[in-house]
Order: sequence, then structure tokens, then C-alpha cells
Amino acid sequence: MHRGIPISPIIESTRPTSEISLSSSEFTGRQAKALYDFEPESASECALRTGDIIWVQYRQCQGWLVADVGDETGLVPEEFVEWI
Repeated sequence: MHRGIPISPIIESTRPTSEISLSSSEFTGRQAKALYDFEPESASECALRTGDIIWVQYRQCQGWLVADVGDETGLVPEEFVEWI
């Protein structure tokens, strides 16, 4: 499981860009970058700072992603991130 450890550039360059749905059991995660700051409103959410690089594990429900942000795992709003 990815825990905020940077992915080797060699591995990253060989990883294909996936077109698999975030909700699919075949989705294995993907890096994203925070576009905006986000302040959590519950214990299940993670704070984001503009520019943070996160690891998205899967889509929890419409508009919310489960992601590793630093050493925390929790919900982040999908519209606050872009895929890299």
C-alpha cells in the first residue's frame, strides 16, 4: 500500500495512464495534485494545501476520493485535485 512515499521516476515513467473507472475494483490508485486548500469538516476528511501531491486509492462516492495525504488517509473532494 502506498503511504505517501514518492514513486521512483523510473517506475513512474513506465506506469501506463489508466482509463479504469475510479469506482472499479481494478483501479489500483493514481497520483493527483491539490488545486486548492481544503479544510476538513470531519475526522474522516484530510486537509489539502495547494500543490500537495497525494495518492488516490479510490472514489468513495460521487465527489469524494479516499486518498493518502502525507501520513494520513481520508476523504478529499474530487473537484479539488487534478490527475498527474
